[in-house]
Amino acid sequence: MGGQRRGKAVERKKFTTAVDMAKDLPHLFKPISDSPALIGEEQDSLAQCEAAVETLKGAFWAAGKALQIIRDARLYRESHKTFDEYCDDRWSMNRQYADKLIRAWPIAEALYEKQSSPALTPIGVKKLNQAQVWELVPVAESWDVDTATFVYDTVVEIDGQAVTAAVLKGAVKTLPKGVEFDREVAAERILEYVSSLSEPTPEKVPAPAVPIEEQIAVRVDKAIEVDWVRRLAAQDRNRASAYLDQVQQRVERLRQELLASTS
Repeated sequence: MGGQRRGKAVERKKFTTAVDMAKDLPHLFKPISDSPALIGEEQDSLAQCEAAVETLKGAFWAAGKALQIIRDARLYRESHKTFDEYCDDRWSMNRQYADKLIRAWPIAEALYEKQSSPALTPIGVKKLNQAQVWELVPVAESWDVDTATFVYDTVVEIDGQAVTAAVLKGAVKTLPKGVEFDREVAAERILEYVSSLSEPTPEKVPAPAVPIEEQIAVRVDKAIEVDWVRRLAAQDRNRASAYLDQVQQRVERLRQELLASTS
């Protein structure tokens, strides 16, 4: 993921679990120094956070927490002007995805902390993934993280129900609206929804197969928002051109990776 950071080498600790790694991250959500250059403590914190981001595939939420520290403490400022540039250059990651990880990590951390306490959650959350947690983000942002974990635990405790992202998404849609969250009503609605998933559904006539050429055309249209690019060009042709240049560069990079993997 991205190039290696220039600077002094920092000895990395070895952690048994991602939970330990995340808990050991510095509690640094604002800059220590106003200078453009990072002071020694900030350099160490950046190295520790970047080590956590490198675990993205296996510990997405530890990476999200590390990215928030880097963003809020402006640990990117010595090498990059903005957090967006840092994410793109260092991790080949767009800002939208980085923000998604940042919004999701508090929920995942709360669920894993419950897992370490059998009295709080006897079933556990060993197979937690990004897709599952992302469906709980609207709950945390509408109410709080504790409410989001309540929704997850309610689904988990229903016997025989696989806790997939799709199931959590449906459960979230059933939640009562309002400032005050009524757990009793929410639990009843979630149970009713999950129970309906096991009911037989009328047999559906399979839809005709869509030709692969049409599928490709649809995906291309989704990948590049033509109307948005046109509006951007009407405001600033240079920015629109720069955007298209970046798209082309990424396409060429992907093409090279695919060719290399099949050679």
